[in-house]
Amino acid sequence: MKMYRIVVFDLDGTIFEKPWNSTRKEVAVSTWDALFDKLGIYDLHERLAKIFVEGGFKSYMEWTHCACCAFMARGLDIKTFNEVINSRPYVKGAKETFEVLKRNGIITAVISGSFEELALRAKNELGIDHILAHCRLEFDEKTGLLKDWHLFATDWKDKIKFVSYIADLYKAKLEECVYVGDDVNDIPVFDKVGLSIAFNTTKRRVMEAAKVVIKGNDLRKILPFIGLKGKP
Repeated sequence: MKMYRIVVFDLDGTIFEKPWNSTRKEVAVSTWDALFDKLGIYDLHERLAKIFVEGGFKSYMEWTHCACCAFMARGLDIKTFNEVINSRPYVKGAKETFEVLKRNGIITAVISGSFEELALRAKNELGIDHILAHCRLEFDEKTGLLKDWHLFATDWKDKIKFVSYIADLYKAKLEECVYVGDDVNDIPVFDKVGLSIAFNTTKRRVMEAAKVVIKGNDLRKILPFIGLKGKP
């Protein structure tokens, strides 16, 4: 079996459980959904997602900028934000999967269109080597209210740039990299890496684009395809 040196993961739906299942075809359900729902403005999130799918935004960066403006207008505070971040559960077997990868000298990374704070939580709790997430929120120290945000191009077609960066960092080829994702925004990476794994997805487009399809939400099931032993 081919030896892989680097495994890169999506975050929402792959390392963390989806907030809930959805029939949306073009936009993944993620922590963005959970935060809009927590703030009581989920209908606005649905409208913004529809505008994005229909080409009403120039880019996903413009879309998420509008989303952050909505958070500010609604009065998002750091306590509410942290409640959402800390309430997100891991998929089954996440901790054991990263332990096996680390024990076997595999470099791990996360690239996500979600929040940096969620990626940092996974990094600290699971021992992930590298993270890059789309959105970093900044809160006022006195009021606790959202005051600014920083957006990075880490989603859709831009994901492969980070995968390539990690590969170059370790003098590895893309053929030595594995990518694990669950939604349509992961598809642009699938045909660029040595092994693409569609994990915990029901979307036909995603499954058809990947070399391996893992049904269910036990992350340990990816290990045999990487040439490692785990116990699902």
